[in-house]
Amino acid sequence: MEKTKLGISVALFSALTFLCGYLGLTALVLVAGYILLREENKSLKKTAVGTIVLYLAFAALGICVGLLSNFFSLVNFGGWMYGTTMYTITNGFTSTLSTLLDIAEKVVYGLLALFALLGKEVKIPVIDKFVEKHF
Repeated sequence: MEKTKLGISVALFSALTFLCGYLGLTALVLVAGYILLREENKSLKKTAVGTIVLYLAFAALGICVGLLSNFFSLVNFGGWMYGTTMYTITNGFTSTLSTLLDIAEKVVYGLLALFALLGKEVKIPVIDKFVEKHF
């Protein structure tokens, strides 16, 4: 089993990287920064870059849901001025969408961490294509 410079296995460090992606930007930047600057294992570096891209994708989706919520609020305000509103429907929709996105994020990061810990490589075509192209 391959070891990192810290003395832990590459699989465990890959799983840690995915879990840091779930924890937040600060943890991810610290761990991925260390990997990119100090480690020599190419697959570990690809995992770090892939986790950053995945984090940014989930952040972009969250921003889109927030913008959709703002758009619906604007439409509802216009409807309120004229005596009609669909606030409960649109608010419930964006709230449900946000909850589903949060659940999907937890599931994806959890499964990726589990597969990394088991030493299995998981391919996410869009992210892998981006990482291969720019790494």
